[in-house]
Amino acid sequence: GGGILHLWHNQVLQVYRSMQCMLFASMGVFSMGVIYGQGGSLSAQCNDDVFIAAIINFFFWYFVADLFIMVVLLQHWRMDLLFHHGVALTGISSLILNNLYPCASAPVAVTELISLFSGVESMLPPPKVWTRGESHVFYVIRSYRLAVLVLARPFLWQHVRLSASTATSSLQAATYMLPGTLLQVLDIMWSWKILQSLFPGTFGKAKKVATSESSVNLAQAVKRSSTLEKQVSANGKAH
Repeated sequence: GGGILHLWHNQVLQVYRSMQCMLFASMGVFSMGVIYGQGGSLSAQCNDDVFIAAIINFFFWYFVADLFIMVVLLQHWRMDLLFHHGVALTGISSLILNNLYPCASAPVAVTELISLFSGVESMLPPPKVWTRGESHVFYVIRSYRLAVLVLARPFLWQHVRLSASTATSSLQAATYMLPGTLLQVLDIMWSWKILQSLFPGTFGKAKKVATSESSVNLAQAVKRSSTLEKQVSANGKAH
């Protein structure tokens, strides 16, 4: 009963994320269109833009609520998401405290497209009982997420890093550079994990080969150590 309840709660969380991310992405695309239409730059400041201010505040409360649901209600300690939310909340809090409204908030909102189909994926049964259709759904969703990670998000994070040119201090520059760099590194890790889930025979094999080679090297080292100990013992007895 408890396991089924936890699974149901996790599905609700994923659907909640999908709905929020759909709203985020819509606001981001709209804001980017407005900024481009006005001849502005996504690396500048948008202090008078109501939508940018709304995105920043919405982001803050979204991550707070998501962390509360994940950690307090579900007790789900997923370290990559905790790192992601921690970095995001630190950057957003710094923006709010310093009264900064970077136009790059719009492309950051668009990065949330990655979670658009998280709710659908969470409703799939365990892989062992997948039908052909459910397997296709999994591969389509994971391929979509990989495409967003590889083809879209690197260019969107670039606007965050370029916003450092508007900073008036090293601390403000770090507010843009650190999240824009750390979160893109996390994207690389997520891309690798998705590749392993899509092609376990190819990318999982490399991991197994590396593990096997490590085991062989360890066994050889232990054997050499044992032989050396025997030689030392024999020499001791001879003396």
